[in-house]
Amino acid sequence: MFKLGLLPTSVTFSTLINGFCIEGKIHQAVRLFDQMVETGCKPDVFTYTTILNGLCKMGNTNVALKLLQKMKDRGLEPNVVTYSAIIDSLCKDKLITDAFNLFSQMKNKGILPYCFTYSCLIQGVCNLGQWKEAIKLWNEMVAMNIVPNVVTFNILVDALCKEGLVSDALGVVDTMIRRGEQPYIFTYNTLMDGYCLRGEMDVAIKVFNLMMFKGILPDVRSYSIVINGYCKCRRVDEAMRLFDEMTQRGLIPDTVVYNTLIGGLYLVGRDVAAKELFKEMSASGQPLSIVTYITMLNGLCNHGNLDEALELFQAMKDDGLIPNIVCYNIIIDCMCKSGRIEDAREITLINGFCIEGKIHQAVRLFDQMVETGCKPDVFTYTTILNGLCKMGNTNVALKLLQKMKDRGLEPNVVTYSAIIDSLCKDKLITDAFNLFSQMKNKGILPNCFTYSCLIQGVCNLGQWKEAIKLWNEMVAMNILPNVVTFNILVDALCKEGLVSDALGVVDTMIRRGEQPDIFTYNTLMDGYCLRGEMDVAIKVFNLMMFKGILPDVRSYSIVINGYCKCRRVDEAMRLFDEMTQRGLIPDTVVYNTLIGGLYLVGRDVAAKELFKEMSASGQPLSIVTYITMLNGLCNHGNLDEALELFQAMKDNGLIPNIVCYNIIIDCMCKSGRIEDAREIFSSLPSKGLHPNVITCNILINGLCKGGLLNEAYHLFRKMEDHGCLPSSCSYNTVIKGFLLNKDISKAMQFLDEMVNKGFSADASTGEMILNLSSNCDFLRMFVGAH
Repeated sequence: MFKLGLLPTSVTFSTLINGFCIEGKIHQAVRLFDQMVETGCKPDVFTYTTILNGLCKMGNTNVALKLLQKMKDRGLEPNVVTYSAIIDSLCKDKLITDAFNLFSQMKNKGILPYCFTYSCLIQGVCNLGQWKEAIKLWNEMVAMNIVPNVVTFNILVDALCKEGLVSDALGVVDTMIRRGEQPYIFTYNTLMDGYCLRGEMDVAIKVFNLMMFKGILPDVRSYSIVINGYCKCRRVDEAMRLFDEMTQRGLIPDTVVYNTLIGGLYLVGRDVAAKELFKEMSASGQPLSIVTYITMLNGLCNHGNLDEALELFQAMKDDGLIPNIVCYNIIIDCMCKSGRIEDAREITLINGFCIEGKIHQAVRLFDQMVETGCKPDVFTYTTILNGLCKMGNTNVALKLLQKMKDRGLEPNVVTYSAIIDSLCKDKLITDAFNLFSQMKNKGILPNCFTYSCLIQGVCNLGQWKEAIKLWNEMVAMNILPNVVTFNILVDALCKEGLVSDALGVVDTMIRRGEQPDIFTYNTLMDGYCLRGEMDVAIKVFNLMMFKGILPDVRSYSIVINGYCKCRRVDEAMRLFDEMTQRGLIPDTVVYNTLIGGLYLVGRDVAAKELFKEMSASGQPLSIVTYITMLNGLCNHGNLDEALELFQAMKDNGLIPNIVCYNIIIDCMCKSGRIEDAREIFSSLPSKGLHPNVITCNILINGLCKGGLLNEAYHLFRKMEDHGCLPSSCSYNTVIKGFLLNKDISKAMQFLDEMVNKGFSADASTGEMILNLSSNCDFLRMFVGAH
């Protein structure tokens, strides 16, 4: 824009800044903000709040505070969202005094705090063990009629349990129940964790049993907590009994459960059983985390098995996991104890930089290493290449790969796979396959991760034949697909509507010993919902619960959306009630879907009530929320209410997009307020927006129906000036307008032009032409000619 001599408006700047902040690109956002000020555009409260929120999320609290002061100096008054963002950040930085000072400033200015503000402060003081302050805040919050939500209650319960004050936590739970909030699985898990931390395992297991008695099924986290408690108390047999029980219930032990049990077995000296469980974990397809390897390395080294530990250390790197400083410390310690001091010295600083994401420092150190005559090995190169790929620097990684080869070093499967993954993410599939071929031609066998990257890459481009070819090749090479590989295929097939094929993949998955997880079930449900097969989708939902996998917010959101699209809103509402009863908090997507569903079936009063409930719940109102409400109100002819909401949207710092304006303009036209519609249409460029083809069609239709044919004609002819070409709908709209007003000549002119452009009359235009042709010889002749 600047190169063309055009200056962006404040709306354009604000929109771009918001976009950068949403994507986490805070540095670009700040740069653009500075540019905005330099060009003379004045940032408003929304722009400042956006930047401040982004800075706080990145932990730049000091910069945010300075910007807050600048905002005030320029005569802009921060709102509750602005203050709350910085209060939250100060609390996270443990600067509680500063947070309270800002809280006081806010209240003194007459800005009322809301639930989120208090929750941030309560979390902050709880983290510092300041219980009196927490209770004081709680009482103040209640006195102001600000209703604590389930999150606020659980902050207190969690903090008290972590401090070992489980009796006090129980008191909070009692208050929670008296206020009509029912404990859910998070609450019970937190209490069990509290008792386990105190070593009170008998009480912890009573809470576990009470939870089941209340009809809340324990999840993997529940079992994980109690198993961990038993292991710490060296009661490993009881931990193993729970492990068996959870698998019998159809729950799949996760990496944390396996890690805990392996550590517990090593703790009581049962190293053979620990190794067996590690093998079982590997065979189950459960991902081996850095903690898994640390637990195993620690166990092996403590039992003097250095050679086994080194083999495992190498296997860890071959599987694509980069050891962290703890892993190196264990190996170095064991090497030193075994008298292998020189080997211990070979661990380099480069690895540390890459682990911390400091890729520029790592590259600088790598260059220094080469300049001083030290020769990097395959591990060093792979570490750097992996870091570059994770930062999206694929081209730099490819150049370094070539340098590595030029220096006579042969990349391994981890090296190649890192770059293949990066190429696939950049949609450079041909380059990825070329590198894959190079790797195989050198006799380097691909692993599961290599194939998963390629399968994901071709699926993203809809190349199913290539995906199946890769799958068959992978299986033929006895490389076992893991749950991630299976889910890649299931997700891609469901998105294409090929649910039967996706089911076939799930069947293969189960036959190969991989159990579907919540992602698999959610993906299948989404596939059936997209096809409108709701009865099958709900069967999958029920099967998932039967298998012991509890649905999450995403699960409910998928099925609720499916029901709403099929106009089965009562069933959607039943699921909404069920999810809240289970302790799940509906997100913005769920509320938006239900509001839209209620409007779709004409239940506008219920839709408005749900919107109020959403606002009161503290759930953020998104642009989609407002679009859904505006559309619903306008479709029911409530223009005045829609305009009030439109203003409220802007007051809340949300910038309406062209879709919002299209809805308002359309409703104004339908309500006979053509002049107001034209005024808004004309003001769009000043707001940084350009009318699209839909905007033009709406106003053309309104002008035609209002008998303003000349204006409609001129707007149609100026559409290209607005950057949009007339569509088939545009031609049909203007033709019907002229026919309706008996201007047959103009209608025929546009009809002829439309046909020449390759468009055709729609059903309603055709019907109008035929109706008129029965009374008009000229028109009959024209229709005959065409």
